[in-house]
Amino acid sequence: MYWPLPSWPVLYLYTGAIAFVLSAFAMPAAIRALRRYNILDRVSTDKIHTQPTPRGGGIVIFIAFAIAVLLPDYRNNPMKGVMIGSLICLVVGALDDLRGGVPAMIKLAALTWATLIMSLFGVQLNLFGYFPLDLFLTWLWIVGVTSAFNGIDNMDGLAGGIAVIVSGMYLAIALDAHYAAGTETSLSWFGLMAAGLIGANLGFLLYNFKPAKIFMGDSGSFFLGFVLAALGVMGEWADSRVVACTIPVLILGVPVFDFTYILIARMLKGETKTLRQVIEHCATDHLSHRLVWLGFTQKRAVLFIYLMAFALGLTGLMLRNSSHGFDSALGLAQGAAVVALIAVLMITAGTRQAALERRMKDIRPLAAIDEAETPQEEMRKTA
Repeated sequence: MYWPLPSWPVLYLYTGAIAFVLSAFAMPAAIRALRRYNILDRVSTDKIHTQPTPRGGGIVIFIAFAIAVLLPDYRNNPMKGVMIGSLICLVVGALDDLRGGVPAMIKLAALTWATLIMSLFGVQLNLFGYFPLDLFLTWLWIVGVTSAFNGIDNMDGLAGGIAVIVSGMYLAIALDAHYAAGTETSLSWFGLMAAGLIGANLGFLLYNFKPAKIFMGDSGSFFLGFVLAALGVMGEWADSRVVACTIPVLILGVPVFDFTYILIARMLKGETKTLRQVIEHCATDHLSHRLVWLGFTQKRAVLFIYLMAFALGLTGLMLRNSSHGFDSALGLAQGAAVVALIAVLMITAGTRQAALERRMKDIRPLAAIDEAETPQEEMRKTA
């Protein structure tokens, strides 16, 4: 028997609720299984957690997301392309979690493969109307955003929360399109996937917000970064090409700017020189870490980044709905102001941390001198 689909806003609500329930109830079992098989993220100098924690929560996030999105039995080509690409990313990320590492070039190859498959289903930028150039720009966007999202997965609750905020902005765009048209639109699948991501990540955050009982791992950050980037490709942003390119960058502004800033800063400091080093380098110098350098607790740093992501996302939504050039200019200026604020915080934190490290280097030799025996003490021992 054929059951007609409910109205799209209601379907989005069902999808998000199903994904949340599946994720929330399956996560404890995943935690026990990962601990049993010793699939743990160990403590190291380039990480900030203080005890081994199960990694691989992204597998549960994906399963909850996929079941909830596919359950309504609604399919179209763009949706199929994104789902196949996300499955490729999940498999590679899960291998990284289970094996304790996958070479960066294999991850890059997987993203390339996923982008090619996705483009065959119609998910591709259409900026210049020249297929090879548009495909290359699509690949660049997918690789950049996925890498950026992977990089921001560095503090309890951060990546999952950013995924919820970005997906919420995407869902708002889909709802706006539905209320304007009053029927199914080309963004129906877009909203369906956004709702699934919101629910699955909210279920995960119950166990990931500090103190985290489980990490999403590369299985989560790799597939989530890919899906969020892919949805950024397909959104009906604006008639103006400049505005259309700017809106998804604003919605994904926090991970994109964090990644761009860190990439440039590391190259200027000489920490990374080759493409392989850029891909593989891992350090505690991201926005979240720098806020902690400034005196934030980890929870407050995460909440502050949520606020920045929400502000940039709202700016993107306002820019999408602006009908005049002056309104668009104001939106762009507002987005630039928020990005400038983030830049000032990162620069200030970096400067303070560098000064602190210099002082510590100066103190250590003095401490060594104080601890050394004086000539008089050596003479008494000799006598």
